Amino acid sequence: MGKLDGTIALVTGASRSIGKAIAVALAREGAKLVLAARTKERLEATAAMVREAGSEALVVPTDVREEAQVEAMFDQTMAHYGRLDLLVNNSGIFGPSPIDEFPTQVWDDLMATSLRGAFLCSRRAFKIMKAQGGGRIINIGSISASRVREHNAAYSAAKFGLVGLTQTVALEGRSHGITCGIYHPGVTRQDDFPDMGGEAMMEQETAAGAVVFMASQPKDVNVLEMTQLPIDMPYLGRG
Repeated sequence: MGKLDGTIALVTGASRSIGKAIAVALAREGAKLVLAARTKERLEATAAMVREAGSEALVVPTDVREEAQVEAMFDQTMAHYGRLDLLVNNSGIFGPSPIDEFPTQVWDDLMATSLRGAFLCSRRAFKIMKAQGGGRIINIGSISASRVREHNAAYSAAKFGLVGLTQTVALEGRSHGITCGIYHPGVTRQDDFPDMGGEAMMEQETAAGAVVFMASQPKDVNVLEMTQLPIDMPYLGRG
């Protein structure tokens, strides 16, 4: 018996890295998955891993920046499963640049993916969960939501904003049995960037395990905010 048997979970940004690892970890605990990202081929690869883990997956290619596509994604979820118990807002991009040279288009794309997308998904999930009497939303933040780095204005701003969105959804969800929390991972190994110049890193599976922990809490308990990082990472004392 898994910790999440019977749970219907939707994971955005599920085609690679942390999102992929989260989807597989949820599947191993018995959750049935809806997998969303822009690239269908990579989503299919994640779906194959979910099925190898003993669960099932619905692949829904989606650009979370686009409201119509987000609405269609949730429509397909409800048509296929009839409910939604867990939303993991993982979609996000990274675009470093010095503040005085920061391209407006990079700012707009990053904010749209990391913050607007989480808002659009949370809004629709909240409606579904409110109608069914409860559910859980987990946002994937970053330690950059509390300790900033140089050249990361948009990324940090989006993650700070995600904290505010998390707390608002958690507050408004109280009377409807809806919980919302945010997980802040430290530097985590990525599919396309396995080594960050020798900086201390966590494995994707470690981050995924933290999300499973948050997702498997009793329905009347919420992990509002959780930070996890390598002990050698320059977080404390950064500034």
